[in-house]
Amino acid sequence: MKFADEFRDADLARSLATRIGAEAGDKHWKIMEVCGGHTHTIFKYGIEDLLPSNVELVHGPGCPVCVIPMGRLDDGIALARDHDIIFTCFGDLMRVPGSHGSLLDAKAAGADVRMVYSPLDALKIARENPDRRVVFYAIGFETTAPSTALTLMRAKAEGLRNFFVFCNHVTIIPPMKAILDSP
Repeated sequence: MKFADEFRDADLARSLATRIGAEAGDKHWKIMEVCGGHTHTIFKYGIEDLLPSNVELVHGPGCPVCVIPMGRLDDGIALARDHDIIFTCFGDLMRVPGSHGSLLDAKAAGADVRMVYSPLDALKIARENPDRRVVFYAIGFETTAPSTALTLMRAKAEGLRNFFVFCNHVTIIPPMKAILDSP
């Protein structure tokens, strides 16, 4: 697979759904996705309707961006509005509404808010702007925490004193355990 064209191949999708049905057998399966984006895609493309009735999709607790507490988002937006700060974050966080607007609204009002693809991009911005404080809004599941940690280690090794992380990583194991343990 080239991971683009194949996802648009209706015949391949039907073939995979048939294969899932064969693999599932008679046993009842529950598959959980944890991101609102996944839920949207599942509904948009009718994936649930392609699966056999014994394969149930369960819509889980939500991704960190979708379920960020309002106060944590508001704190980030307040930091972004500080004119001495270059505020960096992943693109999916930009439009999430806080109590008084979004990061995109703060940017439109003059805040220096920049979208990055990785924490290392934020570190590069800090290197290029030694006279400004650069804040990276770290958010994601456990899988994203190592890249944030690596970035902090690099900043320390380079002696960068203008790079900061506003950490909002979350763990998926406790909510998964609670869901699995519920009746």
